[in-house]
Amino acid sequence: MKPARPPARWLKTLRVALQLVWGVLRILFIRDPFAPRNARVIRAWHAAVCRALGLDVVVHGQPLPGALYASNHVSWLDIPVLASQIDRSRFLSKAEVGGWPLIGFLARRAGTLFIQRGNGQQDATQQIAGALRQGQGVMLFPEATTTNGLHLKRFHPRLLQAAVEAGSPIQPVAIRYLDAEGQPNPRAAYTGNDSVTDTLRRVVAEDGIRVEVHFLPPIHPADHSRSQLASLAHTRVAEALGFAHHAEAGT
Repeated sequence: MKPARPPARWLKTLRVALQLVWGVLRILFIRDPFAPRNARVIRAWHAAVCRALGLDVVVHGQPLPGALYASNHVSWLDIPVLASQIDRSRFLSKAEVGGWPLIGFLARRAGTLFIQRGNGQQDATQQIAGALRQGQGVMLFPEATTTNGLHLKRFHPRLLQAAVEAGSPIQPVAIRYLDAEGQPNPRAAYTGNDSVTDTLRRVVAEDGIRVEVHFLPPIHPADHSRSQLASLAHTRVAEALGFAHHAEAGT
């Protein structure tokens, strides 16, 4: 009698765990995440995490090197998905994440910019602008929160000021998660009272999640206010996702 095969979700969980261990071992020795070889290692690791999770990532368009990327935000899964497609790019995160076990360690080694709450937007803007001036891309989630992927929140414009100060283009990015039938899949979302574990359980239980990423035409900041930049970026992301554009210019 043949032994019973373990459920597919346990195999996926095991693969994810192995990728985390592999990532720790590789990234442990990385001092400069933006050196070409190290950047390739980090990108390859994120791609391996996506495969382990069973994510089928389909990309439309090309990331523009050294841009300020403005993406909608659905899940913590956005990080490995987007990082698997872009070299020499930094993500923004709240400072508390830097203290999380394992995740904080990996984020620091990968070059994440940690934004301290209460220090005002000016410090964050200067950090982002400094990275852009060094030719590093920066991924910004201007909704400032996650959604279930079925709608798009207003884009906050303040941190887009960094692109104005650095003279760097803003590239809107649209990301969405679909099920095996090609319909929007909110089970991949990380919202409300969800924990990372909650999302992980749902994802490993899914049979095939397709992730579509659209790298959209860049916006050059010259002659635009930051409110106009936010509105333009929101419009392009909304159109790519098939949503109506409702955002008003902010401050």
